Amino acid sequence: MTKRMIESTFPIIDVSRLAIPERSSYKPIYQISKWFARRSSSIFRAILLGCVLNPSDNLMKEFFKTKGTFKEITVLDPFMGGGTTIIEALRLNMKCIGVDINPVAWFITKTESILVDLSELQGVISKCEEVLENNVKQWYKTTCPECMNSADIIYTHWVKVLNCSTCNRSIPMFRNFLVSYLANDPILLCPSCYAVFPSSKPLNSDINCPHCNEKFNPSIGYRMGRKFLKCPDCGDTTHILSTIQRSKTPLSSKPFAIEGFCPHCSIENRKDTQISKSNYKFIKKFSKKDYELYNEAEEYWKNHSNKYLWPKEDIPIGIATKVLINHNYTKWSDLFTSRQLLALSLILTHIDEIDNEILQEMLLAAFLNLLNHNNCFTRYSPKGQKVEGIFSRHDFHPLSTYTENNVWGTRYGRGTWIKCLNRLLKGKQYNLTPYNFEYYMSKEKIAKHRKVITGKIDGVVFKGDIKDFPDDSSNLLLLCRDSEHIPLVKNTVDLLISDPPYSDNVNYSELSDFLYVWIRIILSKRYSIFEFVETPKREEAIETKNRETDYYTKLANIFSNCKMHLKPEGLFVFTFHHANPDTWLKLADLLENSGFYTVKTHALQSEALNVLNIQNKKAISYDLIIVCRKKVKEDKEALPLSEFMRCLEENFNKKITYYSKIGLSIQATNRIVVFFGEYFELISKVQPVRRSIPMSKLEIWKSCKDLLSSRILT
Repeated sequence: MTKRMIESTFPIIDVSRLAIPERSSYKPIYQISKWFARRSSSIFRAILLGCVLNPSDNLMKEFFKTKGTFKEITVLDPFMGGGTTIIEALRLNMKCIGVDINPVAWFITKTESILVDLSELQGVISKCEEVLENNVKQWYKTTCPECMNSADIIYTHWVKVLNCSTCNRSIPMFRNFLVSYLANDPILLCPSCYAVFPSSKPLNSDINCPHCNEKFNPSIGYRMGRKFLKCPDCGDTTHILSTIQRSKTPLSSKPFAIEGFCPHCSIENRKDTQISKSNYKFIKKFSKKDYELYNEAEEYWKNHSNKYLWPKEDIPIGIATKVLINHNYTKWSDLFTSRQLLALSLILTHIDEIDNEILQEMLLAAFLNLLNHNNCFTRYSPKGQKVEGIFSRHDFHPLSTYTENNVWGTRYGRGTWIKCLNRLLKGKQYNLTPYNFEYYMSKEKIAKHRKVITGKIDGVVFKGDIKDFPDDSSNLLLLCRDSEHIPLVKNTVDLLISDPPYSDNVNYSELSDFLYVWIRIILSKRYSIFEFVETPKREEAIETKNRETDYYTKLANIFSNCKMHLKPEGLFVFTFHHANPDTWLKLADLLENSGFYTVKTHALQSEALNVLNIQNKKAISYDLIIVCRKKVKEDKEALPLSEFMRCLEENFNKKITYYSKIGLSIQATNRIVVFFGEYFELISKVQPVRRSIPMSKLEIWKSCKDLLSSRILT
């Protein structure tokens, strides 16, 4: 059996150096559509190479080779998700089988994988802009406060309103009265007259409104933490959630400010205006005229919504969606303003009229991104002057204040349709010229990076009988089905590479329903997997309380099924991270029960610590790469438990020392990843015993957790 590089060594520092920046800015192809918990493509490219190279080879040299030469290698990913393994394997000229139970994941990977004619795509985009731009943009106009001409709305700021349980006063749920920053000046909102104005005073000091002279502290709003709201009139507190639930309907909202851009002042380059300091952006009070336009859009939607495509499904009750139900959201359309529904449905209806199926699906893929940033759950970053999408966290999080995007877009703004279309073009260009960043020292001895074009992403989707894959005419088989029942293909596969769901970290199906209900309106006419009103739940491999399927049993069954597809000498490599020791211990157990043993593990940083979904938590920013082979014998060497624990601690300390030597300092909770990497390797070789009698799992697990808490994480 030929030993591969990844079974002994792995260029952790070099790969981490490429992976961490990518978590903040994915390669263009991965920015076309929104998917959850994407891993860095650099990690999976390196894993794939590590699985086919010899230990004496130079992985990083191969990493930057312009062409992949592995057309005889077939890779299977049973949890393809957003398609990272598939895309990186295609770049290396490998044949791919991708499987996922989620139709949205299947659709995203399909649209990422195939080449399109860029001139034809540009033609469809230009036609979309020609037909729709004015129809959508007309609802996002305001008046420039300087020149009084028509200006573009960038963002409309909204606040939810709750009635005081004592005096019934309508209370806007402001946490504070900071709206944004312009030209480095904080822009404040007066809680009395709703005027917006700049201030140079510290935000925690008392300020007088220059318009009505109201005295207030901008840092102190009416919302007190997560649970309570303080009435500015009577001073009593109201419990937020219980008051919402008594109302039986979602809270009403009111717009309070507009962030805009004036193209007239910009074109005329009017340096004499106040807004020239902020590149002709401005923030102003939501005016009577702005109300009139919004009400007109709302009325138009009310009278004409039956002409357009939009989802009418109820929100299914689940673990992730429970918070929506608790806030009285019952339909997916409740998560949008009337103006957003109008703009989004205009765009979706136009996409439905595109004749070319491939190009239609490309625009539909871009539409997934549009949904992420255009709903009532988009939070606003005042310092960044940008919106964060509904899935900036991996849950549904109702907000007290939210920001309505200009769906079409203007010069500024994030997640708009023109930005999504631009990302689509760049993403499909990337199919032709995919790249990686290579770091080097310049003549000035300054570290720089350059793009190195490597490979080509040209997935030709197989459409024949599954048992005949692969053939000479295709290199890609995509299946939307339960991975516990993957049918046999012509030949067994060389590599099993995946990024399975990390226990309870992300509830993929319940979150993706938000996206699914929109695209199924078009795709249900073409694909049977989109005929259902929601994505599959019961057979999904995640740990959650409301499912009949046990996560660990499900994962074990999938691993066992995949083992049947893997060549005897093939490698099974997957990544994992979690903060709960029990999850790791159960994972090691199910891996063994599935017929695999761990050859080697590698810990590497894959997550920047400032990303929103791990902030304020026991952040795990490291992934563990787990390298496995099929078990060839059942017997393991017996080792007394005390000796097992001594070896485990010693191996852990050696690995931490090794990582430190190569420049990787792993601290705090992240050490759990290294610890269980060593546990996986050791438990694959030996059986802890007491007086020659194998010990129970629970005894072994308790000893491991005791060691972890007393010596490793302290």
